[in-house]
Amino acid sequence: MSWLKNIRVVLVGSQEPMNIGAAARAIQNFGISDLRLVAPEPRVRQDLERRQDGSLAYRLAVHAEEILDHLKVVESLPAAVADARLVVGTTVREREMYTGAVVGPKDMAQRVAQVAPQGKVALVFGREASGLTTDEIDLSQLIVRIPTSPKQSSLNLAQAVLLLCYEVFNAALDPPEPARAQLAEQEALEQLFDDLREYIFGIGFTDEKRLPYAVRRFRRLLHKADLTPGEVQFLRGFLHQSRWHARHGKRP
Repeated sequence: MSWLKNIRVVLVGSQEPMNIGAAARAIQNFGISDLRLVAPEPRVRQDLERRQDGSLAYRLAVHAEEILDHLKVVESLPAAVADARLVVGTTVREREMYTGAVVGPKDMAQRVAQVAPQGKVALVFGREASGLTTDEIDLSQLIVRIPTSPKQSSLNLAQAVLLLCYEVFNAALDPPEPARAQLAEQEALEQLFDDLREYIFGIGFTDEKRLPYAVRRFRRLLHKADLTPGEVQFLRGFLHQSRWHARHGKRP
């Protein structure tokens, strides 16, 4: 179970300090310690600064105060997941296209258990009121949806964190065979997609209006390939050389 240290819980745009504390308690319940906040609301920042002197987050943490003591705050989701080899986004909404397969919590946990032994895995949760944006979801290789009643489809943020961490912990008790190939980190993948975005727009494959949709389709396609660091570099080299050839012609 040593790979549980590689699980990172990422909360985006958090609005309620009490949810931060309850989430910290939940992740500690299941052997996880890495918590990051992305651009939390000012009231959350102010509450955490009070620490144990009247902080609602610390009050709800209950024996998980050390998680709050060591959490990191960053201003963008790409910064929070740059070193992750698998990014798992969470959503309750139907979208036209996702960049990864949509699975339930148990299947998600099995995939996490395959990848986490080789590096960081980020479980990303959105805002209490509106969840993750489409651009934020696009960073995910895997999308998890927790089945709920149509009458009340959305879960409380801390409850969703607890449920997914519970499934990951259970997978750690009886883990599947780890992934054979070393997967590329998210930062390298984003560099590839930046190159690809420039390339397909430059050659007229799509126009500015349809560019996000085209890139989303390429993301979905390439995420299925479970790219290694070497494969990412190979594809980036191909794109760079193609652009050079288009501008200068064949090398002597």
